[in-house]
Amino acid sequence: MIVETILAALLRINLVASVAILLVLLLRPLALRWPGAGIAYWLWLVVAVAAAASFLPPRERVVVVSPPEIVAATREPASPIAAPHAVSEEASDQIAATPSASVPALADALVALWLLGAVALLVRSTVSTRRLAADPSIGPALVGVLWPRLVLPADFETRFDAQERALILAHEEVHRASGHTVVNALVEVARCANWFNPLVHLAANRIRTDQELACDAAVIAAHPSQRRAYARALLKTQLAPAFLPLGCVWTSRSGAHLRERIAMLGRASLDRRSAVAGAATIVVLSLTSGYAAWAQQPERGVTQIATPRPKAVWTPASGAPKNLLTALEGRHHDLFIDRARAGNIDLVFFGTTDTEMWSWPDSILGGVDRGKRVWDQAFGSLKAANFGSQGTRSESLLWRMQNGELDGYEAKLVVLHDVGVKGISGGQLIGNIGDQPIGDRQAEFVAGYARLIAEIRARQPQAKILLLPPFPRGRLRREAWRTVADANAVVYRRLADDSTVFYANFGDRFFLPDGSHNQEMWTILGPPNAGIHEPGFKAWAEELQPWLDRLVR
Repeated sequence: MIVETILAALLRINLVASVAILLVLLLRPLALRWPGAGIAYWLWLVVAVAAAASFLPPRERVVVVSPPEIVAATREPASPIAAPHAVSEEASDQIAATPSASVPALADALVALWLLGAVALLVRSTVSTRRLAADPSIGPALVGVLWPRLVLPADFETRFDAQERALILAHEEVHRASGHTVVNALVEVARCANWFNPLVHLAANRIRTDQELACDAAVIAAHPSQRRAYARALLKTQLAPAFLPLGCVWTSRSGAHLRERIAMLGRASLDRRSAVAGAATIVVLSLTSGYAAWAQQPERGVTQIATPRPKAVWTPASGAPKNLLTALEGRHHDLFIDRARAGNIDLVFFGTTDTEMWSWPDSILGGVDRGKRVWDQAFGSLKAANFGSQGTRSESLLWRMQNGELDGYEAKLVVLHDVGVKGISGGQLIGNIGDQPIGDRQAEFVAGYARLIAEIRARQPQAKILLLPPFPRGRLRREAWRTVADANAVVYRRLADDSTVFYANFGDRFFLPDGSHNQEMWTILGPPNAGIHEPGFKAWAEELQPWLDRLVR
């Protein structure tokens, strides 16, 4: 498998690189005329970007398939199994000798040959670098990769005059400052790795040529009046037998290369506007080539098995198990499934009494204002539904969800309120729904809500889920409530994943600055005033707005 992957990668990168190299070779003469050698050198970035892009992960095409249908087994007698046909020795020999059996061996041989060639060429480059660096007639040159050293010929002081020496040293400084020794090392590695591709060897030589032309252009731009002295320095240098593999050398590799360098000295220096336009053109070409190299890869199919959405079951409260629903919760359930059947719901709330109070009108039973006015202001422009009910317990809510309250619509956000630790009673943490003591039953407590979350995910797979803990109860001070909040954090870590299921706790909003509970927001007084008041619902709505902006609107 690894061998086939290596061969496929080599083939892919060489096909992409070859096309990009041909494009650059086609554009290179035009680029040398405009915008000039200083920018034309960067045209080779097109090849590098295209080659790198060919290694990016391909586009994924998700194929969603339905799960296979499970057919129940029958008790019918199985039909007799026919005896297998005998296979002769001659036939089995023919099967063993099929061409597919030789494919792995061929792949292994090709990879071994590739490695042998790459290592041999790399050794040759290293030896050549050391040999050329030791030749007293070669230079000036930068030898090395990360920390190159300047090598000068023995007759440097006598062969070149002071002006020529200054220009040569300026040329080598451009190489060093531009990191050309690192670039050349990478080019040499690419050449060794793709030793079987003649276009890569041609590109490597052209890159070195254009690199020298770019350095010449940079020095002339800094010393425009010294073109003649620069040409004299080039002519005084004998031709080098080859480019220095790991480094930069001043000398020209051939007469044609020398003539090209001298001819380019007569070109006018590039103005700033042309430089910017040329650089922008190269960036566009590089990005285009990279995208084309990535896009040509075949899509990778990713198969996902669709989870079947449970069939809608519209069961009225009369069909619930005995004693599961209170009379009030049963009446609410029948109203809720009628609302669910009507559809057009983006936001839905589930919870207990506090959640139900969103629907209570102002001053119900002559008491304080509740949440209806705030609901209309905060959620009136949204497709919102409130399925909160007094008497809700985890098992009753699960049954309601399984029997119509999660069917008939596709919500964007399901808010599950009263999840977590509710308060403290007798030194024990109390959990909702049902006020059961948690104590050492944290895992059991969390598992109950996990079943609710699983049901929401099954029936509303597109929806996000926001968990809200119960609000403060009793005469708790803020310090005691922090203990409750810490316990809720444990629930949060067990239930929320921050991608589909989220958690928010803003119980601190229900306390005054001195830590006592804010009686304007909520009270423990008996009916009709117990519970959350309108200011509390306003605080609740304010805390929900960022979540609605993020997940609903």
